[in-house]
Amino acid sequence: MRLRKLLIFIPAAVILLFFLLTDLLSDLFWYASVGYSPVFLTILITSAALFVIGTLLFFAFSYGNVILAARTGAGAFGVEKEIQYLGGIACAVAAGITGLSLSSSWEIILAFLDQTPFHISDPVFGLDISFYIFSLPFYTILIQYLLALFVFTLIISSVMYAAHRAGVRIDEYGVFQYIPGPFPFGLSWKDTVGRFLPQVNCLLFLIFTTLAAFLWLTRYSTLYTSKGTVIGAGYTDVTITIPALTILTVIAFLIGLLFLLNEKIKRSEMIAYGIGGFFIIAILSAGAGFLVQTLIVEPNEFNLERTYLGYNINSTLDGYNLANINARDFPVLYNLTETDIRNNNATISNIRLWDWRPMKTTLEQLQLFRTYYTFNDVDVDRYWLDGNYKQVHISAREMNSYNLPQQAQTWVNRHLVFTHGYGAVMSPVDRITTNGLPEFFVKDIPPSSPFPSLSLDHPQIYYGEGDIPYCITNTRTEEFDYPSGDENIYSLYDGNAGVELSLLPRLVYAIQLGSVELLVSGSLTPDSKLHLYRNILERTSKIAPFLTYDSDPYVVMSDGKLSWIIDAYTTSDRYPYSEPVRTGELSAKSMNYVRNSVKVIVDAYTGDIRYYIVDPDDPVIQTYAKMFPGLFRPVDDIPDDLRSHLRYPHGLFNIQAEIYGIYHMTDPRVFYNREDAWVIPDEIYRKTQQRFEPYYVIMKLPGEEREEFILMLPFTPRNKQNLIGWMAVRCDPDRYGEMIVYQFSKQELTYGPMQIEARIDQDTDISQSITLWSQAGSSVVRGNTLIIPVEQSLLYVEPLYLEATQKGTLPQLQRVIVSYGDKLTMQPTLNEALQVIFGGRQARQDITKRVEQPGDDQSSSILGQISGLYKQAQQALSSGSLGEYQQFVDRIGTLVSGY
Repeated sequence: MRLRKLLIFIPAAVILLFFLLTDLLSDLFWYASVGYSPVFLTILITSAALFVIGTLLFFAFSYGNVILAARTGAGAFGVEKEIQYLGGIACAVAAGITGLSLSSSWEIILAFLDQTPFHISDPVFGLDISFYIFSLPFYTILIQYLLALFVFTLIISSVMYAAHRAGVRIDEYGVFQYIPGPFPFGLSWKDTVGRFLPQVNCLLFLIFTTLAAFLWLTRYSTLYTSKGTVIGAGYTDVTITIPALTILTVIAFLIGLLFLLNEKIKRSEMIAYGIGGFFIIAILSAGAGFLVQTLIVEPNEFNLERTYLGYNINSTLDGYNLANINARDFPVLYNLTETDIRNNNATISNIRLWDWRPMKTTLEQLQLFRTYYTFNDVDVDRYWLDGNYKQVHISAREMNSYNLPQQAQTWVNRHLVFTHGYGAVMSPVDRITTNGLPEFFVKDIPPSSPFPSLSLDHPQIYYGEGDIPYCITNTRTEEFDYPSGDENIYSLYDGNAGVELSLLPRLVYAIQLGSVELLVSGSLTPDSKLHLYRNILERTSKIAPFLTYDSDPYVVMSDGKLSWIIDAYTTSDRYPYSEPVRTGELSAKSMNYVRNSVKVIVDAYTGDIRYYIVDPDDPVIQTYAKMFPGLFRPVDDIPDDLRSHLRYPHGLFNIQAEIYGIYHMTDPRVFYNREDAWVIPDEIYRKTQQRFEPYYVIMKLPGEEREEFILMLPFTPRNKQNLIGWMAVRCDPDRYGEMIVYQFSKQELTYGPMQIEARIDQDTDISQSITLWSQAGSSVVRGNTLIIPVEQSLLYVEPLYLEATQKGTLPQLQRVIVSYGDKLTMQPTLNEALQVIFGGRQARQDITKRVEQPGDDQSSSILGQISGLYKQAQQALSSGSLGEYQQFVDRIGTLVSGY
């Protein structure tokens, strides 16, 4: 009978264990396929070691005390084994939970062991910043673990002692019973507790000693907490809170010693005296801090907090890498000439007339070709083409098998046939056709381009930005490659990526993915490859989860293939005196230290991932490099052509600009009063007021001799609309990451974006044109207002797009508004607008400039023709005939200009 049970139990246990290990095995196979097994094993071994050590230590200590308490409290009936076993189960559960929690702290433990100094000291304790970033989290985790251990042990031991002391038993039916014995009858409370007192004293000594260590560490955490005006420790913290915590540390330790001394005295009331005295002193300390803050600091806040405000300013600039920013004056001169415009042709010819949002809609109408393709995003980059530095929009044509018709949503189609996207589309940001549509440098399927450097040997996209399900290549089923007329072209994958589906991996992934097809499909062979984690952000974070990733990867055409570039950050929320931010652009977590230390490059065809360190001076990335040898490569290993496409990340720049808007005020008094606070301005997009977004531009910075690719953003004073300055960061490799702020005169008006928007709304000709276009069946999309510095002047450019209100419309770039100084014009093209402003050319009117007067027969006749043409234009627009619509609008323009 026993053998039969074993024959049943052992296979069942093996099967259960296999199911439990499925996730582990699947990860082992996947990490091996991408070449990052050492990273996975380092994390796995560290986590497992922490779990085992933490669990065993917790269980051994707590259960040992349970046994001791049971024996101490046992009466005439002896130790009740069932009660003791229940205590053991409670200890095991608590130990497992605590060990599991400790295992998740693998990053903190490894960073502590491999930490790199910052060589910067905090201004209060004089400790290196690395103590706060790496050591303090480790000590905090350790103290929390020990406190949990000692407090739990005290509680479970007390329960165990009380249960035995009171004669609690468990009968054969599992029911608790009270069987009175010689205890506690006839004994005083002191005698009853006395037997347990030595164990309680020892545990309380451990608790208060650990509490003393916790209070000692809490002193350091005051340097990155936020209270009142100062971020970090202020006057009250330095003069009251920190000394009080030091005193409480000593008192807690002395109370712990008092409990040991109680072994000699053996007075149970000493427990109450010690704990009560500690809490009384803690309350008095908190009250003293409140009184000092309210009665002394707040009435004289600036004078007392001035020093700490300076700490806050300097540390915040350090934390966000703004300490070495180059600030320059920018006196705005309105002396541009037509010659200046020609001399800055590289800047003018790269002004971004196509906003990425209408561009995406247009691309979806012109370049998708099939419903199962998608453009997830439109990115901005720059390329050298025929000797010209051109800013472009680029978008990858990815596969979205979820958009297949319902009847085609089969396992074979989704995972074996429709496996990849195809090619990309590239368009210059400034060029438009006569129909108001974008020109293309790369277009169609297969991709075609007039530039040989943009040809693609592998246009297939197996790894991208979308929600991409797993796929299997090297099967007996051909993969759909791309459509060609009425036919489809098929292909087979030619790369080495993926997990080989031999028998064991097939079984493991069939269980993990819940796909029986992986086991029974006749299309699979031992050489078939399973491609998992095909979303590039999911893929990169799977390998290096300790980095924070930018949410906006961008695709690059280089060396005949498509690659993705992802910005990765090192962050911390423990940089002393640095102001924390919480933003969804980088991370949902709060942070007060950030560096864009890593660029991740992912091959869109093979999924190959490389991590490159671009900021080797960052101590955090140096620490990670020591934690995971071989994971990171130096920036010089990036191929030159790919390196020329690195750009400063939009999300980080937004955060830095917001911080700098406040912390450029390095004088503590000015900072305290917020006298010169800057904010990121608003603009109008479509008809909605929204926050101005940073934008990339190719331009020649003031005082420089050549154009370069930069990211820029304007500032306005808080609660005002005029410009006060603009911030730029360089993106080209030779001066990558250099940040410059140009400050305008505070005595002269420089128009801000909303002031330009107001001037556009107040211009009679422009507002009439917008009113005409915005009639039923069509809408005007107002694009981003771009502020373009040229020499020592500013050009303001805002494109207008026209689209029908029906679904599936095609936005057209209809007009370009240019403002310079007091001049404002709207013309069909940027060049025409510049000629009107700088070349003396007469402006072309868009619609009726003159309002009909009573008795004006000529006006009535012309307006009648305009009305008829307008109705025909609306009919053409409603039917989707945009070419006819444009012809009617042009005829209206001819009538108006002739009149």
